[in-house]
Amino acid sequence: MDSNASNNIEATWEIIRRLAKWTLIFAAVVLLGYAVYRLREVVISLLAAVLMAYILLPGVEWLCRKRSGRFSPKGQRLLATILVFVVALSMLAAAISLFISPFTTELNEFVRSFGEYQKTFVSFLQKVWDAMPEEGRNIVKTIDYSKASAWLKDYVEGILQIATSSARVILELVLIPVLAFYFVYDYRAITAELYALIPKTRRREAVRIGRMAGEMMQSYIFGQLILCVIAGVLTGIFLSVLGIKYVVVLALFAGITRAIPIVGPIVSGIPIVLVGALSSPGRIEVPLYLALFVSAMHFGESKFIMPQLIGRRLRLHPAVVIVVLLIGAEFFGLAGMFLAAPVAAIIRQLVKQYYIDPRDSQSSQSHGVAEIIASN
Repeated sequence: MDSNASNNIEATWEIIRRLAKWTLIFAAVVLLGYAVYRLREVVISLLAAVLMAYILLPGVEWLCRKRSGRFSPKGQRLLATILVFVVALSMLAAAISLFISPFTTELNEFVRSFGEYQKTFVSFLQKVWDAMPEEGRNIVKTIDYSKASAWLKDYVEGILQIATSSARVILELVLIPVLAFYFVYDYRAITAELYALIPKTRRREAVRIGRMAGEMMQSYIFGQLILCVIAGVLTGIFLSVLGIKYVVVLALFAGITRAIPIVGPIVSGIPIVLVGALSSPGRIEVPLYLALFVSAMHFGESKFIMPQLIGRRLRLHPAVVIVVLLIGAEFFGLAGMFLAAPVAAIIRQLVKQYYIDPRDSQSSQSHGVAEIIASN
């Protein structure tokens, strides 16, 4: 009897210890999430610096592998980092100067012609209204447009607020490359300090997780950059063939918005079709061609190009991607939308390895973990 009572007490204490452990873990996660949310502007700048470091790091590593007897390894890395940053920033400045003149010309022309386009669009809506049956008109009349107007007002106010805080934006534009420079130049020491905060019994697994997340994030970033270039170039070529106005503006818009998965091609496709229809009111086939082009390009990217560039590990269901995009946008804006998909894929991978099938996680230990720890 005493033995059974002792076993019951030990089982009860074990349950209490587990509950306390999971309660502390949950409280720590909640506190961490709250801190990240309150410091979201700092986190966004930090993430931008990390993204820039991911883009430039392969070039620095390639130069560092070219051993030179004239410099010490640390001096050679410093020189390689400076060289890569100078080349990258010079290319960025050259690209901006190359596109800024036609971009401003086309944008000014669009602003001057906005009234004419507005009349064309209103005339088109009037024709649609006249052709609409009475039941459809009644449905349109019952729609409450107050929320749409309130959203538009908030959107304009947000743009004005960003414009008025130009000093902070300029400061971030200066600090982000500086942070990225230190991340690229001294990333081994930084990662070593981070891994040193983890207990030795967990450090090997933490390095493996860090490598997995880093490879996935790097492949995602480079894949998205290539997709952005492809979308911009193909859009510019197709619009030029059709003789649509504002080729540079629409091509740049298509390339930039392509960085947002699933939603980006839709966001860029709507103004492309709309501008094509407004600039060619007598050619009914033009908006149809543009809609088919946008749909075909999105289908080809998502089904053929993206799996080759990013791989199968990042494949998420479109519904899941849209949900995580909304969550990322709510907390971190455009940066959250850009990073929502790879972060969700990393979380899915961790859940799969540690909760769904932990045996595969133990058997798939990376062979290079010890080398990473030694190099750090």
